[in-house]
Amino acid sequence: MLDVARVTGQATQVVEVSPGVARVELTGELPVGWCGNLAGALSRRGVSILRGNAERHDSGWTVVLEVTSENGTDPCDLDFSALANEANPEPQGPPRLESFVLNMPRRSAAVELTVRGPDRRGFLAALLDRLALLGLFPARISVETVHGMAADTLWLQADGGKPPAEPALGALREFLRSSTGH
Repeated sequence: MLDVARVTGQATQVVEVSPGVARVELTGELPVGWCGNLAGALSRRGVSILRGNAERHDSGWTVVLEVTSENGTDPCDLDFSALANEANPEPQGPPRLESFVLNMPRRSAAVELTVRGPDRRGFLAALLDRLALLGLFPARISVETVHGMAADTLWLQADGGKPPAEPALGALREFLRSSTGH
């Protein structure tokens, strides 16, 4: 099944890969916090992100996700553009992390954060909610679930594509340590 629609400036394409699994392509302008909104909205509908990539460009975002439903919701019936604009009603508890690596390249406006932790529905939404509270937003994302473990890498910037300020980075380090128990 193929569904192509244009909603609020985003082009969406949803293709069924196998029963209950779909490949979603979303391109165009998306609001700040869209990824957390989308991850939270999918979680509330019983849909999990198996793997995906997203990257911001001058003309907006290019997003490719593979999603699956655990409760019979057909991902092909969802309006992913609308879900990316749906605010989360309440923040979720922080994700539990097994490990993290924070890399701060010298010639980049983004810091690279790689996290590993036991996957659960809402893991990515909870992580992005916490990062947004710190004023950090992804410019690029790579997520995957492998053997029940979330393996996510996010390139984070401050709002407006600026490099994160030192106070935000200090708060990020504190959050990461508390989430891993270190």
